Amino acid sequence: MKTFNKSSIIAILLIVLLLGACQTKKYDQSDIKAFQTDIKEIRTWLKNYTEAIKATDVERILSYVTDDIFYLPPNQAYFSGKENLRKWLLAYFNYFTTTESLYLLDFDVYGDFAYLTGTYTVTGKMKQSGEEFNGNGKFINFFKRQAKGDWICTKSMWNSDNQVFDIHSQILDDFSGTWILDLSKSITPPGINSSKLVITQKGNNLNITRTSEIRDKAPEKSSFNYTIGSETQYNLKSGILTITSTLSSGKQTFTIKEILISEKSGTKQEYKRTSVYSLTTNGEILNIVSDDILPKGSVTLPNKEHSEMIYTKL
Repeated sequence: MKTFNKSSIIAILLIVLLLGACQTKKYDQSDIKAFQTDIKEIRTWLKNYTEAIKATDVERILSYVTDDIFYLPPNQAYFSGKENLRKWLLAYFNYFTTTESLYLLDFDVYGDFAYLTGTYTVTGKMKQSGEEFNGNGKFINFFKRQAKGDWICTKSMWNSDNQVFDIHSQILDDFSGTWILDLSKSITPPGINSSKLVITQKGNNLNITRTSEIRDKAPEKSSFNYTIGSETQYNLKSGILTITSTLSSGKQTFTIKEILISEKSGTKQEYKRTSVYSLTTNGEILNIVSDDILPKGSVTLPNKEHSEMIYTKL
């Protein structure tokens, strides 16, 4: 009988293992059919999702994700939940008109869970300026199987190949709401007893209505519309008012510059105000810092005023 030493036995075992590794993995016919069904469902999901984006149909988009959807957008904080995603999408569609296309690269299933990787292209324009943009990048989505066998997205993450920032990260935050002046923390113009702001916002269009109680005077109320990124002129009884508003220092801050040119006794006078609006404390505090340059000869010296108004959200 032929005997084998230890080295020979090890060599034989290695050969058996290598031959086994080289064999093609055999799939059951039912597994192949199930995988083909899953691929078809995922392609349908991609098609429906892109159609909903093109139609700017927020509620339809939300129907393709779980209630606790987890989003990881580039250059922004992550967030979760349908309500937060609804706000995120509404802001996006208020600012931009876009068309997106998603392309499947890889897909795999692990029981009732799956993932896909893919690439995307996006084209569109900014509604206010008409400026066009385009981009491309890659993404990864995670899914779970629903009772009827279709798939729903649980997590989504992506980044761009050709932009150092995500388009959505340039959208102005939500300043809308009713704001009450905190006198104890503010530096106000003389005589201010109270002040309330009501801000209505849609995208980069804002209406700001201010009501102020002033000592020994009747209440003052003013209302102006601002479109961030534009310049507007008003013909007032007191003169011509030019308002320029710009996004500055990120999506939580914008600046409004006002120049009023009036005429008194045949002499033109120019009044300037620069106000910086910013949100802090998760959007619950509104800071308005204003600097005025008054016409020459005004009572206030040296023709300058500074205020820091701190408002809390109701």
